[in-house]
Amino acid sequence: MSITAAVVVALLALFVIITVVKAIVSVPEGGAAVIERLTGMHSRAGRRFHTVLGPGRHFLVPVRDRVRAIVDLGEQVLSFPPQLVPATDGEVAVEFQFAFTVEDPRAYTEITGHPAIAIEHLVFTALRAEIAPMSAERAITTPEELHRTVWTVLHDTTPKWGIKAGELTLTVSPPAAPETPSTAQEWY
Repeated sequence: MSITAAVVVALLALFVIITVVKAIVSVPEGGAAVIERLTGMHSRAGRRFHTVLGPGRHFLVPVRDRVRAIVDLGEQVLSFPPQLVPATDGEVAVEFQFAFTVEDPRAYTEITGHPAIAIEHLVFTALRAEIAPMSAERAITTPEELHRTVWTVLHDTTPKWGIKAGELTLTVSPPAAPETPSTAQEWY
């Protein structure tokens, strides 16, 4: 066998080994993998949902299948820093924490590309609509009204995204006072 043939055989063997290794998917305990499959070679070719794999090692069809996402099915908690929300006579600072679990990995990965961003937008949109007609003092002294509204919106919307709503913690406070410059900052 010539050197050229040996190099070709070695490269081919390396390609086969890499392809087989990339086709093995390891899904952690408490997780799920969303698999997409190449649908065809015609003009509407693309990858479409194929299946959801549970925990363990799985072998995919090389080149044809790919992992879209590996999803944690345990409880997840999103925390968002305070954001200013306008009221009729000023602003209030609102921060929240939201606990949830993923019940449908397919919907979780397909319907919202970034569930955390979608949840944040949903919550702050509901808060702006609810706080806008009230005074800042009322928003701060009666956060249970806001909590109930936000909880209802989350509870009604997130199941469509494959999410089961858990606990919601909502904190409403006056906006932080602007920082005063230190003596060193005043000098420079």
